[in-house]
Amino acid sequence: MPSLIQRLRFAGLKHKPVIKKDNERGGAGKQLIYWLDTEPLSEEEAYSSLDKADKVVRYQRSSAGDVKPSWLFRLIFNQGELKNRSHRGYWLMGSIVFTVLLLALWLGLALFGQVSKTSPLTLGQMINLALLVGGAWLIWTQYGLPWIRLVDYRVVKAPLMALSWKELSAELEMHRDSKGNQWTRFVRFTGDCPICSGRVELMSGKPEHRLPLVGRCVESPHAHVFSFDRTQLTGHYIGPDLHAVD
Repeated sequence: MPSLIQRLRFAGLKHKPVIKKDNERGGAGKQLIYWLDTEPLSEEEAYSSLDKADKVVRYQRSSAGDVKPSWLFRLIFNQGELKNRSHRGYWLMGSIVFTVLLLALWLGLALFGQVSKTSPLTLGQMINLALLVGGAWLIWTQYGLPWIRLVDYRVVKAPLMALSWKELSAELEMHRDSKGNQWTRFVRFTGDCPICSGRVELMSGKPEHRLPLVGRCVESPHAHVFSFDRTQLTGHYIGPDLHAVD
């Protein structure tokens, strides 16, 4: 009801829905009729403004195994989790380093081959060069950069190539267990927007914010924006001034 009253207040409505019945006393053999009615908002409900407590989102972390990785990462992650210091963890780390080095070598040799040619560039060569750069950028952003950022950020958006085709969005989280062991897992952080009751998902903070990840309401992703604290699973409103918009 508090979330509904907030939505009514922002919409400029002065009434709220209520459920009424024809008899306050029920019991066996007594028929009650219920209907949906409206009643005016109280003075406190109609004119009170959103304070900080009203604009805090509570995030929920999905359980292990809820996010399905791609078939390749299913061979490495067990139920979406991976112990960093294990043979699978070392294999993943080694494959990432090898891929980045191989990509740099491949891109360097290809660019050197293009520069060393004395003949003028043809349209076909320019197209090949564009495809080369585009492919290198795709591999870097999907396979190299997220895992490097994960060490510092602790939570990053999972690359699409690491997710099952049925998954649209998820995160990678690095954490420590009670014994101090580091783990990496596929998770999804979501919450309910305290302003419009929409679904809040983690998205990039750019271009409005310098934070790597923020919570954005899917109903209003650029207006209803919240910070993200993975340890407390809370977020405070950091979007534009709602009263200024009104």
